[in-house]
Amino acid sequence: MCKIRTETRLCFLLVMILAVMLAGCGSSPAAESGSAAGGNPPKSEETADTAKSTEKAGGAAQAETARAAAADTAADAMKGASGETASAGETGVQTASAAATGSTASTAAASTASTERAASGVTGSTAEQAKEYAAQSRGLIVIDPGHQQYGNPDQEPVGPGASETKAKVSGGTSGVSTGVPEYQLTLDIGLQLRDELEARGYTVIMTRETNEVDISNSERAAVANEADADAFVRIHANGAGSSAANGAMTICQTPGNVYNGDLYADSRALSDCILNAYTQKTGIAYEYVWETDTMSGINWCRVPVTIIEMGYMTNSDEDILMQNPQFQEKMTAGIADGIDAFMADRTPKEH
Repeated sequence: MCKIRTETRLCFLLVMILAVMLAGCGSSPAAESGSAAGGNPPKSEETADTAKSTEKAGGAAQAETARAAAADTAADAMKGASGETASAGETGVQTASAAATGSTASTAAASTASTERAASGVTGSTAEQAKEYAAQSRGLIVIDPGHQQYGNPDQEPVGPGASETKAKVSGGTSGVSTGVPEYQLTLDIGLQLRDELEARGYTVIMTRETNEVDISNSERAAVANEADADAFVRIHANGAGSSAANGAMTICQTPGNVYNGDLYADSRALSDCILNAYTQKTGIAYEYVWETDTMSGINWCRVPVTIIEMGYMTNSDEDILMQNPQFQEKMTAGIADGIDAFMADRTPKEH
């Protein structure tokens, strides 16, 4: 009996040992680490996970590429913008970079467009309006290119109410070496001066823009008077019987001018400023400021006025020099510098 019970206990123990061993096989360290059979995921799952990982990495790379591209475009837009400011640039680039995080081409493009708008500084004003506002802040200048293709010998009073008369307008002189007529030189310089002054922010009115006109000296003065110009600048070139004569001069009325002597101080200041700046810029010899009451185009003026005689067309050297395009740039810049100097301590009139 004892023997049977002992064998039964042994069997029971064996069964328990086997059960424990079988239970241990299901929770082995190898299985937990995934290195046992069934530990690795199926190949299809591995591929899917790898694809997801690649897609995520690719998306990040695309987003980074889009951000970089948008930032580059924004930077280019900032460089090309006329109204560039540091704050606009920083805001625009940040906006472009933030939008590109969404990593779509359309978003990046929209961000770039926004950056360009911010960089341009446009607030509803057009470029022409901005130019007009700038011009009003500098002053209104009337330019009179002297003479015209055909002179008009008909007479007109030398001043308001005068009994003395002069030809309405003459044809001027011509280049002794180049043969270029004075009316052509004065128009060339006048148009270049207009462009230079407008670039500096002035409003400019021309008495003529072609040679085929018939405008008397009093009528040219009337253009400046009606515009209430801040300055009336009359462009001429000189001539003399001697080919040795050279240099530049300006002309204004005398203090005792019966027509507009009250404008003498301003006209003299304008004449001084232009002659000083012109001769300094060009290197042409300084002659003098000629004060005379014989010029009808001055006598009819009710605004500050000067005539600049830019050089002698009867002097071969100056004639040739005044036809040089690079030298003409100096001529126009010199006159413009003189106008700047004249207007520096004056408040432009309200027009």
